[in-house]
Amino acid sequence: MKQFVSVIILCILFGCANNASKEMDTTNILEANGIKKEEEIISKEDAYALLIKEKLQEQIDKKNLTKNHPNFDIDLDDNKSFFNKLASGVKSVKLIEPIETISDSVKSIKTEVVFGTEIDSMISDTIVARIKTSTIEIDGESLNATQISFDKIKVSKNKTINQPKASNPKSVNKFSLKDLSFTWEEINACDCLFMVKATNTDYKKLYFGRFKGDSTGIIQLGKNTEKFHIPLIQSRSKNRKPGTTWKETYKNNQYRVRLKATPTIPKVKGKYTYYIDFRFTDLSSKKVITKRLLTNCRL
Repeated sequence: MKQFVSVIILCILFGCANNASKEMDTTNILEANGIKKEEEIISKEDAYALLIKEKLQEQIDKKNLTKNHPNFDIDLDDNKSFFNKLASGVKSVKLIEPIETISDSVKSIKTEVVFGTEIDSMISDTIVARIKTSTIEIDGESLNATQISFDKIKVSKNKTINQPKASNPKSVNKFSLKDLSFTWEEINACDCLFMVKATNTDYKKLYFGRFKGDSTGIIQLGKNTEKFHIPLIQSRSKNRKPGTTWKETYKNNQYRVRLKATPTIPKVKGKYTYYIDFRFTDLSSKKVITKRLLTNCRL
């Protein structure tokens, strides 16, 4: 059954192209196999995910068979550490980055894999699959063959091996009110007002204020540039106590801003101090800025 599934997936992925150096898109592959576009039920990415899932499951099955029957001569991949030793099965495979073409015959695919275990828990790893295709002849017909190898670049529970945990900022980002295009009324109406460094942008700095009325925020990209009022679409709880955790989302036709505030020791008398996880998205360019910053708020 596994060989049959593999053949179906390979047909979807590689079709019957005469030129091995060109990869057919999903629509052409389906048409080449006599399937009309409106009958398409699987994307190229999903086909790769299925192929990777099957190969991983095959290796786990071999590992378990070797464990239960040590006298059997079973061919296991040289790299047996690309999945967690507790894994008993593959629950899901998700592509988390675009497919990378290394050469005409080699592709690299970064995936998030969720494994089931023998104790009914789940663990996840980030695994890179490298898929190499070649052409072989059988009975005078050219067929595509594939080989898959794996590398694990992330430990279980989604903790990156080589990426240190982000540290909390020790001070508030300082800025001058002269940099703002806000009116004095708007400045006084802000419960929180802070600046975010946007190094890899044209405007370099981003200013944001949340109004006490819990209806809108105000945003400015760069010094003394145009300001925009941005509606609050997901408000923090009105029953929350001052100085406790909160999160909000603001959005208009141009921008989306998400805030998640975690209280810390107050730095200024009469105000509450928070670590704010700030996420800004430019909806037209898809540019995203994420920062953790320290700020003082009235509530």
